[in-house]
Amino acid sequence: ALMRERFYDIRKKVGDITHLLPEGVRGPLYNDEFGHIYSMMYGFNSHDFEPAELKNFVEQARNAVTRIESVEKAILYGVQPEKIYIEIDDKRLAQLNLDPIRIATLLRSHNVMQNNGRIEGAERYFDLRLNDRFASVEEIARMPIAMPDGSVIRLEDIARVYRGYEDPARFKMRVNGEPAIGLAITMRKGSQLLDMAEEVKTVMARFQQQLPAGIEVALVADQPASVQQSIDKFLVKLSVAIVIVLLVSYFSLGLRTGIVVALAIPLVLGVVFVAMFIGDIDITRISLGALVISLGLLVDDAMIVVELMHVKLEQGWDRLKAATYAYSSTSAPMLSGTLIAAAGFMPVFIVDASPREILGDLFVVLAIALITSWVVAVLFTPFLAHKLLATPNPEGGDSGSKQDIYQTPLYKKFRSLVSWCMTHHWKVALLGLFLFGCTVVGLKQVTIEFFPDNDRPEVLVDVWFTEGTTYTEMENKIGLIEAVLADDQDVEHYLTYVGGDTLRVQNDMFVEQPNANYTKVIAIASDLKARERLKLRLADYFAHNLPSLRTRVYNLPYGMPFAYPVQYRITGEDPAVIETISQQLQAIIASHPATTDVHDNRREQLMTIGVELDLERVAAVGLDPERLSLALSAMLDGLPVTHYREDNDLIAVVMRNSGANRYNLDQLQSLQLAIGNGNTVPLSQLARFEYRFEEGVIRRYNGYRAATVLALLPSGVQTLEVDAELKPQLDALRASLPLGYQIDGGGQVEVSAIVDSQLGKTLPFLLFTILTILMFQLNSMSKMVLVLATVPLGLLGVVTALLLLDLPFGLVARLGVLALAGIIIRNSVILIDQIDQDLEAGASPWEAVLESTVRRARPIVLTALAAILAMIPLANDYFWGPMAIAMMSGLLVATVLTLLLFPALYCAWYRVKPAS
Repeated sequence: ALMRERFYDIRKKVGDITHLLPEGVRGPLYNDEFGHIYSMMYGFNSHDFEPAELKNFVEQARNAVTRIESVEKAILYGVQPEKIYIEIDDKRLAQLNLDPIRIATLLRSHNVMQNNGRIEGAERYFDLRLNDRFASVEEIARMPIAMPDGSVIRLEDIARVYRGYEDPARFKMRVNGEPAIGLAITMRKGSQLLDMAEEVKTVMARFQQQLPAGIEVALVADQPASVQQSIDKFLVKLSVAIVIVLLVSYFSLGLRTGIVVALAIPLVLGVVFVAMFIGDIDITRISLGALVISLGLLVDDAMIVVELMHVKLEQGWDRLKAATYAYSSTSAPMLSGTLIAAAGFMPVFIVDASPREILGDLFVVLAIALITSWVVAVLFTPFLAHKLLATPNPEGGDSGSKQDIYQTPLYKKFRSLVSWCMTHHWKVALLGLFLFGCTVVGLKQVTIEFFPDNDRPEVLVDVWFTEGTTYTEMENKIGLIEAVLADDQDVEHYLTYVGGDTLRVQNDMFVEQPNANYTKVIAIASDLKARERLKLRLADYFAHNLPSLRTRVYNLPYGMPFAYPVQYRITGEDPAVIETISQQLQAIIASHPATTDVHDNRREQLMTIGVELDLERVAAVGLDPERLSLALSAMLDGLPVTHYREDNDLIAVVMRNSGANRYNLDQLQSLQLAIGNGNTVPLSQLARFEYRFEEGVIRRYNGYRAATVLALLPSGVQTLEVDAELKPQLDALRASLPLGYQIDGGGQVEVSAIVDSQLGKTLPFLLFTILTILMFQLNSMSKMVLVLATVPLGLLGVVTALLLLDLPFGLVARLGVLALAGIIIRNSVILIDQIDQDLEAGASPWEAVLESTVRRARPIVLTALAAILAMIPLANDYFWGPMAIAMMSGLLVATVLTLLLFPALYCAWYRVKPAS
């Protein structure tokens, strides 16, 4: 809705100044459907039917699928516009003393829609219908023309009239090397994509049965298939996560306890799905990922409660008392920890930048899941445990020693280790400080990225031809590329868009603006390994066989798409100065060992023929520049004179010179121009000709002339890392620029800077939220500082894992670190709460810290283990993998340090002395 309002404002403001544009300017032209996603696309091709006949069948298919309720619209793509050409010879017209402009006017007058009047009868009226409108191409050819001598001839006597297609062509879609027409389908908002896909496939299957032989139909873009794969992966990961939680609970607490913990999962997910339905949150990669992440976290609270009940039952308490105690002693600190863990994801929801659109649902789904898990843990889980858990001591009571179950050999060894850390608390604290210093140093060595690569099998190829390249030449060169793909075993099928780009079939796809010298090739590989092999082969082929073309071989990204990984924008006023700055900037970027194909987006200058009119001569023969321009357009490029209406189609009728005269530069000087008195004059008598160059495309940014320097990077090299390494040289160049010129990072560098800046603005709010929760829970400033001091513990594991596995520290991984901080804080809060309870019960400070750590060790380790193991299915995911690994490694290290370093810090902070 907000974007539609912005588009409306743009249309309104541009419309307000349209009257100031020079007369004859085409436009402004708007495309506010640029972001529409076409979920499915079918390709139709045939050797037996003409393109116009094929188009009729595709239109029938469109009418069939638009009847489906969940289909918002279906459009035809790559249709070759039909034309009716009237080709005349300017020399022949000159001999007959005919003016081509008069013929054009006559054609237009024969085809005007107008009211022919009516006759009022006694009881009814009768409309008049003249036979002035053309009913066929033959009628156009037979149009009578009055000659200067009074005789009448037909148009076909002086012209070739025929029906054809746009010539030269501007844009074509090809499927597996064959010309095709695409039928693109988009879903109605609020519908289910998979349901729509099933209905569309059913309708298309029935429609294909009615098609005549010789027409091939293929589903060339299938977004629902990718969604189905993501859902299938989620279900597998969900199943694995549930099994892992069951196994962790079973081997540590027993089968019944494991079942009680696992039963929290379906209940929480059920509530989450209902909340998603109410909040209009769709099942997407982000919401599915949020659910998988939450699987490792939503059982934490339940596991803490059940473990405490398990302990109390082993100590001889009855089930009701144990359930009540589990609620009263853990609900408050668990709520604080849960809220903090959820708050860790809050920045992506409140940030005023692009990640909110992409990742905003992540916070909502996780927050609902975590808060629901707390409610289930403190209300539903104790009830289940009360019903299902067995009582080891049927006599009840709490006569047994509290410490009995913590006197096993393993607990004794752990107690002595914690005691040693508490005794040597300053040494342990200094060790922690040293490890934190190592973490900071290591963090500077980690590569930074914005969004990761995609795991879709498409290989995308951008092909740029020299400005002014003819369409025929483009088709010939693209045919060579198609031949390579046709022989490649790794290619399932391929699509070619000659003279333009594809429709947006995925949100992450970068789509070029219409450009006559651009072609997009999309090859669908059989799998990811085949994709990488194909990319290498294509890059090698272009380097050795088509070096004159600018090509780029890449795959779809995640998140925000960018034309090139490295982009720097130059803005100013003088094109010559911008060109000089661009050359200096290109030299700096090219000096980096990782960059390749360094260039700017200024297109090559177009070669034009300057027709320098002798205005006095033009006036003397009774012409004017406007009439001359119209005559030249009619004789060369072709002048649309009227439209021929056939059913629902409007076919342009174009008058132009014959091919021999149109394609021959030598004929330009002898081009005959009518001068109004039955005579003609060659163009060479009114003008002289000279070749010149001019800019084909003028780019502006915020009102300034602009040029963007672009470069490619090899796989694995991060844009932000290269930007950081080039910064000293770039800053030096910026300092030397003339007044009014500047260089700004573009693409990923620009968006990442905006996002980091906006995320930075959210951090005070995040910190305020966390501090407020901690203050309410701990009611102590010193305890709050101590808890916050434990947050950096997890970074050691994160940095170590990222460096060892050579993984980038992207935006998604950074979110994982925020969530990790929430988990660490929760563990520390629960530990402090346990210490406070022991102190209130009369224990000495030393005993309270030591025994609280021992008693909280098992639930902390179990919840960490469940979270770590439940994220294993995400570890190999392209998008979520770095975050999962960061959280797994961070949680592992943080758990160990929380149990050993935190008691030492507590002793150092509160000067706790060993018990005498």
